[in-house]
Amino acid sequence: MMDCLLAFIVLSYVTCIVNSASIESPPHNGTKLLVKVGNNFTRECTGTNMDLVLDDLYWTKDGVKVNAKQIIEPRFAATNRYSAKLVVLKFALRGSLKLTLFVTGATLYDDGVYRCVISTDTTQYIQSTVVIQEAVKSVKLYVDTGSNSLNGTLQPVGSSLKVTASTKLSVKCEVDGGHPKPSVRLILDDNGVKKELEKDKARTIDNTTSVGAYPLAYQTFYTVIHHENLAATEERNGNYISCLAYVEGLAEYEDKTQLDIEATDAPQLKNCSNDRNAYASENDGYHQFQCYVMSKSAVTITWTFNNKSTTIGANEEYKKHYKTTTDTNQDTEKYYRTQFSFLQLEKEDNDVYKLTATNSHGSKSHNFHLIYLGDDRPTTTNTAGLVTYVVYSNNTNITIDIGESSGSSPLGVCSIVLFLINMLMATLLSL
Repeated sequence: MMDCLLAFIVLSYVTCIVNSASIESPPHNGTKLLVKVGNNFTRECTGTNMDLVLDDLYWTKDGVKVNAKQIIEPRFAATNRYSAKLVVLKFALRGSLKLTLFVTGATLYDDGVYRCVISTDTTQYIQSTVVIQEAVKSVKLYVDTGSNSLNGTLQPVGSSLKVTASTKLSVKCEVDGGHPKPSVRLILDDNGVKKELEKDKARTIDNTTSVGAYPLAYQTFYTVIHHENLAATEERNGNYISCLAYVEGLAEYEDKTQLDIEATDAPQLKNCSNDRNAYASENDGYHQFQCYVMSKSAVTITWTFNNKSTTIGANEEYKKHYKTTTDTNQDTEKYYRTQFSFLQLEKEDNDVYKLTATNSHGSKSHNFHLIYLGDDRPTTTNTAGLVTYVVYSNNTNITIDIGESSGSSPLGVCSIVLFLINMLMATLLSL
């Protein structure tokens, strides 16, 4: 008995005079550990020069003790996910201990700051932060026009949003959940070039809600960001507006819509053919009017004639006599080539033919004149060495065509002038 008492006194004395216990600093000391919900994680520390009787290693979470040696404190034990293992590495008057904390099936409640502490010197510890990651629950994009958004009446959008050019859009991105706080952005994607839309700080919402009791508690996040007065210009037709949200280390989630912007321009007519002086004997292909219709939105094309009493559409035939043809070319400018053809030319075709192109923003018209000159074209008279000339007339027109020949003489010119005067006189008398 005296031997045991002596040994105890010696041991106590040595304990007092030797250096105090310390904790080795592991690589993860002061670091941040990212853990996805549902995964397992461990924290480990080693104490050296410890009194194996009096000293103890234990872990704390957010300042609350988790274990005493291998015994888990009740509030943590109740989760059935915490356990600890204590191993003696060196057994002597002062030995070394390794303490490992195990957490299985991590939940958001396990998010926090973990410390390994020596019971007899709480100023010594190692520390690491455990961040539990959970993806956002929902991402929703809202877009509206006008001032409705100011009253909170924005509506969710589908994969496409049809709006009129020059409209001002209000855009809202709503994100529920995510841990830690997710990054949320509004993006305008212009043919692959992505631009972040500026947030309206006055209308940004960052709500946090605490769940659970300390130290087993966590925060949920609800985020809303706005962008006002996004111009729906024609150049942005086909662009995407996206609401993007992600948690660090996890996949990105988004909700997006494609802008279908209807142009506000009235149609334009370009490269329209000239008026026609026509003979019935000429080939049919010559008697044709053509024009290009430029329209960025849906357009209706009509032809009107017979003193504006007859109208036919873009691809129609009228009494086997007239035919219209309209070809479309869906490129960036959306132009349409429209033609009015005379299948059989008659005297009654001497008329004004009106092309009209109409869309939801206006209309544009062009008049073509067909002047019927007769059933047969006069025979051209050729006089060697003189000027070539043709004189013909009908009830409403007198026309003289004069062309050049290989040579001329003063006498020839005078003869031509006299001949022309005689022809004109004869023509006038016949009227």
